Formats: sequence, C-alpha cells, structure tokens
Amino acid sequence: MAAFEPFQANVVASLTGRTVTIATGATNTSVPGTLDSTTAYSPTVSVTNAGPNVAWIRMSSEATPVATSSDTPMVGNTIRLFANPIPNGKLGIAVIVSVTSSANTVYFVPGEGGI
Repeated sequence: MAAFEPFQANVVASLTGRTVTIATGATNTSVPGTLDSTTAYSPTVSVTNAGPNVAWIRMSSEATPVATSSDTPMVGNTIRLFANPIPNGKLGIAVIVSVTSSANTVYFVPGEGGI
C-alpha cells in the first residue's frame, strides 16, 4: 500500500523549513549534517541531488558521519526516497562527490509516504 501513497514533506507552521541542505564544494571531502525528526515523525527521507555530479550519501545514527565512495551513490539531478532509519530522532547525514571541478547541492527532506 505504501507505494501508492505520495511523499509528503513534514511541515510545521511554528518552525522554519526542515529541509537540510548540504553543499559539497569542489574539494572531494565529506560534508556532514543532521536531520532532526525529534518533533515530527518522519519515516521517509526525500534526497535530491541538484548537482551535475554523482554524489555518495550516508544516513546513519552517527553524530558526525563521514561519506565515502562506498556509500549510496546518487546520479546528478535525481531524486530518491529512502526509509529513515531514525524516524523519531536525529539522523546523521553526509555527502561527498569525487570530482573537484564543480560543487553539488544535496537536499534532505523528512516526511512520510512514497515508498
């Protein structure tokens, strides 16, 4: 049944956007972040790779994860939905790109449905 439910981002009127934006730069280093779902249950995470390059992403319970080219690859200019391993807490996220010629921006949006 879940495959027929559209993805819906978590929206809370009293808080600013819950989207986490990670800009990788062009340095071939892992950039960490935290997706906080402690106040809004978020079983799904929409990840958008808005850059032209392949980005590797890591989502885990680590406070400051480090992404490597062994993590989940995302082709440039794509969107994927993932099950959130920590739907009621703080999810450690990290992104790395292997090229040094241009930067990528990757968006992590907590929500429900879609997978």
